[in-house]
Amino acid sequence: SGGASPRPAPPKRSATPTTTKLPVPASSSLAMPAPRLAHLRRLLSLHSPPPHPLAPSPARPLRPSFILPRAMAGAAQAGAATGSAEYEEVLGCLASLIKQKVRADTGNRGNQWELMAKYLQILELEEPIARLKVVHVAGTKGKGSTCTFAESILRSCGFRTGLFTSPHLIDVRERFRLDGLDISEEKFIRYFWWCWNKLKVKTGDDIPMPAYFRFLALLAFKIFSDEQVDVAVLEVGLGGKYDATNVVKAPVVCGISSLGYDHMEILG
Repeated sequence: SGGASPRPAPPKRSATPTTTKLPVPASSSLAMPAPRLAHLRRLLSLHSPPPHPLAPSPARPLRPSFILPRAMAGAAQAGAATGSAEYEEVLGCLASLIKQKVRADTGNRGNQWELMAKYLQILELEEPIARLKVVHVAGTKGKGSTCTFAESILRSCGFRTGLFTSPHLIDVRERFRLDGLDISEEKFIRYFWWCWNKLKVKTGDDIPMPAYFRFLALLAFKIFSDEQVDVAVLEVGLGGKYDATNVVKAPVVCGISSLGYDHMEILG
Protein backbone atom coordinates (compact mmCIF):
# COMPACT_ATOMS: atom_id res chain seq x y z
CA SER A 1 0.00 0.00 0.00
CA GLY A 2 1.01 3.65 -0.28
CA GLY A 3 1.17 4.19 3.51
CA ALA A 4 4.36 5.07 5.39
CA SER A 5 6.68 2.23 6.29
CA PRO A 6 6.48 1.12 9.93
CA ARG A 7 8.98 2.77 12.33
CA PRO A 8 11.66 0.32 13.50
CA ALA A 9 11.45 -0.72 17.12
CA PRO A 10 13.92 1.08 19.43
CA PRO A 11 16.88 -0.99 20.63
CA LYS A 12 16.46 -2.66 23.97
CA ARG A 13 18.34 -0.96 26.81
CA SER A 14 20.46 -3.01 29.10
CA ALA A 15 19.19 -3.33 32.66
CA THR A 16 22.56 -2.25 34.05
CA PRO A 17 24.35 0.67 32.40
CA THR A 18 27.79 -0.11 31.05
CA THR A 19 30.76 2.03 32.00
CA THR A 20 34.03 2.38 30.19
CA LYS A 21 37.02 2.03 32.47
CA LEU A 22 40.04 4.03 31.48
CA PRO A 23 43.42 2.42 32.09
CA VAL A 24 45.36 4.04 34.92
CA PRO A 25 49.10 4.19 34.35
CA ALA A 26 51.27 2.58 36.97
CA SER A 27 53.13 5.83 37.60
CA SER A 28 50.03 7.94 38.16
CA SER A 29 50.71 11.54 39.09
CA LEU A 30 48.01 11.24 41.75
CA ALA A 31 50.08 8.78 43.76
CA MET A 32 51.61 10.20 46.92
CA PRO A 33 55.44 10.32 46.83
CA ALA A 34 57.03 7.64 48.98
CA PRO A 35 58.81 10.06 51.39
CA ARG A 36 55.58 11.97 52.06
CA LEU A 37 53.66 8.71 52.48
CA ALA A 38 56.20 7.47 55.01
CA HIS A 39 55.98 10.79 56.87
CA LEU A 40 52.17 10.54 56.91
CA ARG A 41 52.36 7.02 58.30
CA ARG A 42 54.65 8.25 61.08
CA LEU A 43 52.15 10.97 61.94
CA LEU A 44 49.28 8.50 62.01
CA SER A 45 51.28 6.23 64.30
CA LEU A 46 51.10 8.96 66.95
CA HIS A 47 47.39 8.26 67.39
CA SER A 48 47.04 4.75 68.77
CA PRO A 49 43.58 3.22 69.40
CA PRO A 50 42.18 3.50 72.95
CA PRO A 51 43.05 0.56 75.24
CA HIS A 52 40.49 -2.07 76.15
CA PRO A 53 38.64 -1.21 79.40
CA LEU A 54 39.79 -4.47 81.01
CA ALA A 55 43.38 -4.20 79.85
CA PRO A 56 46.07 -3.02 82.29
CA SER A 57 47.00 0.65 82.11
CA PRO A 58 49.70 1.14 79.46
CA ALA A 59 52.86 3.04 80.18
CA ARG A 60 52.44 6.77 79.92
CA PRO A 61 53.32 7.81 76.34
CA LEU A 62 56.17 10.18 75.69
CA ARG A 63 54.83 13.71 75.43
CA PRO A 64 56.61 16.97 74.68
CA SER A 65 57.67 18.96 77.70
CA PHE A 66 55.25 21.72 78.64
CA ILE A 67 58.10 24.23 78.85
CA LEU A 68 58.69 24.05 75.09
CA PRO A 69 56.83 26.32 72.68
CA ARG A 70 54.15 24.62 70.61
CA ALA A 71 56.37 24.52 67.52
CA MET A 72 59.17 22.76 69.36
CA ALA A 73 56.70 20.47 71.11
CA GLY A 74 55.54 19.22 67.74
CA ALA A 75 59.13 18.62 66.70
CA ALA A 76 59.85 16.66 69.87
CA GLN A 77 56.81 14.46 69.30
CA ALA A 78 57.84 13.84 65.69
CA GLY A 79 61.30 12.89 66.89
CA ALA A 80 59.78 10.33 69.24
CA ALA A 81 57.77 8.88 66.38
CA THR A 82 60.86 8.21 64.29
CA GLY A 83 62.45 6.19 67.06
CA SER A 84 65.84 7.83 66.47
CA ALA A 85 67.59 8.52 69.76
CA GLU A 86 70.14 10.73 68.02
CA TYR A 87 67.38 12.82 66.45
CA GLU A 88 65.80 13.31 69.87
CA GLU A 89 69.19 14.48 71.14
CA VAL A 90 69.36 16.98 68.28
CA LEU A 91 65.92 18.32 69.19
CA GLY A 92 67.01 18.68 72.80
CA CYS A 93 70.04 20.72 71.75
CA LEU A 94 67.83 22.94 69.62
CA ALA A 95 65.42 23.47 72.51
CA SER A 96 68.31 24.70 74.66
CA LEU A 97 68.73 27.65 72.27
CA ILE A 98 65.25 29.00 72.95
CA LYS A 99 65.49 32.12 75.05
CA GLN A 100 62.51 33.19 77.12
CA LYS A 101 62.45 36.96 76.68
CA VAL A 102 59.82 39.64 77.05
CA ARG A 103 58.74 40.60 73.54
CA ALA A 104 58.68 44.30 74.38
CA ASP A 105 62.22 44.24 75.78
CA THR A 106 64.14 46.93 73.91
CA GLY A 107 67.21 44.70 74.09
CA ASN A 108 65.63 42.64 71.32
CA ARG A 109 66.27 45.46 68.90
CA GLY A 110 69.55 44.51 67.30
CA ASN A 111 70.19 41.82 69.91
CA GLN A 112 73.94 41.84 69.28
CA TRP A 113 73.58 41.75 65.50
CA GLU A 114 77.34 41.98 65.08
CA LEU A 115 77.59 38.41 66.40
CA MET A 116 76.10 37.11 63.15
CA ALA A 117 79.29 38.06 61.32
CA LYS A 118 81.31 36.07 63.86
CA TYR A 119 79.04 33.05 63.49
CA LEU A 120 79.55 33.16 59.73
CA GLN A 121 83.33 33.25 60.24
CA ILE A 122 83.23 30.30 62.65
CA LEU A 123 81.16 28.23 60.21
CA GLU A 124 83.14 29.46 57.18
CA LEU A 125 79.92 30.50 55.45
CA GLU A 126 80.85 33.94 54.14
CA GLU A 127 81.98 32.77 50.70
CA PRO A 128 79.29 30.07 50.29
CA ILE A 129 76.54 32.61 51.06
CA ALA A 130 78.03 35.08 48.59
CA ARG A 131 77.81 32.40 45.88
CA LEU A 132 74.19 31.46 46.63
CA LYS A 133 71.47 32.75 44.33
CA VAL A 134 68.80 33.84 46.80
CA VAL A 135 65.15 34.82 46.49
CA HIS A 136 64.47 36.77 49.69
CA VAL A 137 60.84 37.36 50.73
CA ALA A 138 59.52 39.53 53.57
CA GLY A 139 56.07 40.71 54.63
CA THR A 140 53.39 40.40 57.28
CA LYS A 141 50.97 38.03 55.58
CA GLY A 142 51.57 35.71 52.66
CA LYS A 143 55.37 35.61 52.66
CA GLY A 144 55.46 31.87 53.37
CA SER A 145 52.96 31.13 50.61
CA THR A 146 54.88 33.39 48.23
CA CYS A 147 58.08 31.48 48.97
CA THR A 148 56.33 28.15 48.42
CA PHE A 149 54.85 29.29 45.10
CA ALA A 150 58.19 30.68 43.93
CA GLU A 151 60.03 27.48 44.85
CA SER A 152 57.45 25.33 43.06
CA ILE A 153 57.67 27.43 39.88
CA LEU A 154 61.47 27.36 39.87
CA ARG A 155 61.54 23.60 40.51
CA SER A 156 59.07 22.95 37.68
CA CYS A 157 61.43 24.87 35.39
CA GLY A 158 64.23 22.43 36.18
CA PHE A 159 66.14 24.28 38.90
CA ARG A 160 67.45 22.49 41.98
CA THR A 161 65.82 24.39 44.82
CA GLY A 162 66.22 24.97 48.53
CA LEU A 163 63.39 26.43 50.62
CA PHE A 164 63.69 27.86 54.13
CA THR A 165 60.44 28.85 55.87
CA SER A 166 59.07 29.12 59.39
CA PRO A 167 57.49 28.06 61.61
CA HIS A 168 57.08 24.31 61.26
CA LEU A 169 53.90 22.41 62.06
CA ILE A 170 55.08 18.98 63.23
CA ASP A 171 58.77 18.48 62.51
CA VAL A 172 61.54 21.07 62.47
CA ARG A 173 62.81 19.52 59.23
CA GLU A 174 59.78 21.03 57.49
CA ARG A 175 61.66 24.34 57.53
CA PHE A 176 64.34 22.96 55.18
CA ARG A 177 63.21 21.61 51.81
CA LEU A 178 65.38 20.32 48.99
CA ASP A 179 63.71 19.93 45.60
CA GLY A 180 60.29 20.17 47.22
CA LEU A 181 60.84 17.58 49.96
CA ASP A 182 61.70 17.97 53.64
CA ILE A 183 65.36 17.32 54.29
CA SER A 184 65.98 13.73 55.33
CA GLU A 185 66.61 12.94 58.97
CA GLU A 186 70.07 11.59 58.16
CA LYS A 187 71.15 14.76 56.37
CA PHE A 188 69.61 17.01 58.98
CA ILE A 189 71.49 15.26 61.78
CA ARG A 190 74.77 15.39 59.87
CA TYR A 191 74.54 19.10 59.06
CA PHE A 192 73.27 19.93 62.55
CA TRP A 193 76.24 18.36 64.34
CA TRP A 194 78.68 19.99 61.92
CA CYS A 195 77.34 23.44 62.81
CA TRP A 196 76.71 22.69 66.48
CA ASN A 197 80.17 21.30 67.22
CA LYS A 198 81.99 24.14 65.47
CA LEU A 199 79.97 26.76 67.33
CA LYS A 200 80.33 25.00 70.69
CA VAL A 201 84.12 25.03 70.37
CA LYS A 202 84.33 28.72 69.45
CA THR A 203 81.60 30.22 71.66
CA GLY A 204 81.68 31.11 75.33
CA ASP A 205 81.14 34.12 77.56
CA ASP A 206 82.15 36.69 74.93
CA ILE A 207 80.43 34.97 72.01
CA PRO A 208 77.31 33.08 73.15
CA MET A 209 75.64 30.37 71.14
CA PRO A 210 73.20 31.82 68.59
CA ALA A 211 69.54 31.94 69.50
CA TYR A 212 67.11 29.40 68.07
CA PHE A 213 66.10 31.10 64.82
CA ARG A 214 69.58 32.40 64.11
CA PHE A 215 71.01 28.90 64.45
CA LEU A 216 68.37 27.51 62.07
CA ALA A 217 69.14 30.25 59.54
CA LEU A 218 72.86 29.44 59.71
CA LEU A 219 72.01 25.76 59.34
CA ALA A 220 69.91 26.54 56.25
CA PHE A 221 72.83 28.38 54.63
CA LYS A 222 75.11 25.42 55.34
CA ILE A 223 72.61 22.92 53.92
CA PHE A 224 71.86 24.88 50.74
CA SER A 225 75.51 25.67 50.00
CA ASP A 226 76.72 22.10 50.52
CA GLU A 227 73.78 20.65 48.57
CA GLN A 228 74.66 23.04 45.72
CA VAL A 229 71.14 24.25 45.04
CA ASP A 230 70.63 26.44 41.98
CA VAL A 231 68.48 28.86 43.95
CA ALA A 232 67.60 29.24 47.64
CA VAL A 233 64.22 30.75 48.55
CA LEU A 234 64.33 32.34 52.01
CA GLU A 235 61.46 33.59 54.13
CA VAL A 236 62.44 36.15 56.74
CA GLY A 237 61.76 35.39 60.38
CA LEU A 238 60.57 38.37 62.38
CA GLY A 239 61.78 40.69 59.65
CA GLY A 240 63.39 44.06 59.98
CA LYS A 241 66.99 45.20 59.81
CA TYR A 242 68.32 42.61 62.25
CA ASP A 243 66.65 39.51 60.84
CA ALA A 244 69.08 36.59 60.62
CA THR A 245 68.41 36.10 56.91
CA ASN A 246 69.77 39.59 56.19
CA VAL A 247 73.31 38.24 56.12
CA VAL A 248 72.57 37.76 52.41
CA LYS A 249 73.97 40.96 50.96
CA ALA A 250 72.94 40.63 47.32
CA PRO A 251 69.78 38.57 46.71
CA VAL A 252 68.87 37.88 43.10
CA VAL A 253 65.24 38.81 43.82
CA CYS A 254 63.58 40.50 46.79
CA GLY A 255 59.85 40.04 47.37
CA ILE A 256 57.52 41.86 49.76
CA SER A 257 54.04 40.51 50.47
CA SER A 258 51.27 42.48 52.17
CA LEU A 259 52.44 44.58 55.10
CA GLY A 260 50.72 45.41 58.36
CA TYR A 261 51.44 46.87 61.77
CA ASP A 262 53.01 43.86 63.44
CA HIS A 263 55.83 43.33 65.98
CA MET A 264 55.94 47.10 66.49
CA GLU A 265 57.34 46.73 70.01
CA ILE A 266 60.45 45.18 68.45
CA LEU A 267 60.68 46.55 64.93
CA GLY A 268 59.49 50.07 65.73
